[in-house]
Amino acid sequence: MRLRYGVAAVLVGVLLAVPVGAARDAKPAAEVNAEGNAFTGGLKFDPAKVSVKVGQVVRWTNTDFLVPHTATEDHQLWNLTGTYGPPGIMGFGPGESRERVFEAGTQHYYCQVHPQQMHGVVAVPVALSVRKGSNGTRVLVMRWASRAPVKGEAFDVQVKRGGGKWTTFQRDTRSASAKLTSQGRKTTFSVRARLRDAKDASRATGWSPLATVSA
Repeated sequence: MRLRYGVAAVLVGVLLAVPVGAARDAKPAAEVNAEGNAFTGGLKFDPAKVSVKVGQVVRWTNTDFLVPHTATEDHQLWNLTGTYGPPGIMGFGPGESRERVFEAGTQHYYCQVHPQQMHGVVAVPVALSVRKGSNGTRVLVMRWASRAPVKGEAFDVQVKRGGGKWTTFQRDTRSASAKLTSQGRKTTFSVRARLRDAKDASRATGWSPLATVSA
């Protein structure tokens, strides 16, 4: 009886669902399927991990025929959801898609409807380039986002020279990029960044995959 009630409740959600926000036409850099349901199994994000560049789009599509799914960052820094399903377990419905433009970070996420079974990761390294500066200098250009974060969020950025230690380059910044000038003998610069809550640094994504360049 409990199983029948659960199916009936979800079917009511199917009948009452209203699609929210169609995905954009631009082709995303990565596609993730939100699959399965609690009755037939197969609950997962496929692929579970994707890697994209700063400013690229990841799109999630619900490929199940019955239940809602969400893609929600582990600290609620972003939440792709919808109005499909019964109250309390809503998400984007069968055939619906949600997408997001990504900044640097190792961003773990899960499905709020199926938090035990469905987890994924989006890995995004900082974009680095080197330009010639004046008087023999070299300019390291770092870009960790394509735009400022939403209100209440910020970025942390760290830099490491050669085999040295990580040092804070910018903390709690809303800037999406910065430059660093180098002179003399070339050295290897490593850069990493993360998205965080502006008031609570414990609510942050993981550091981005290592990005290195000689400058």
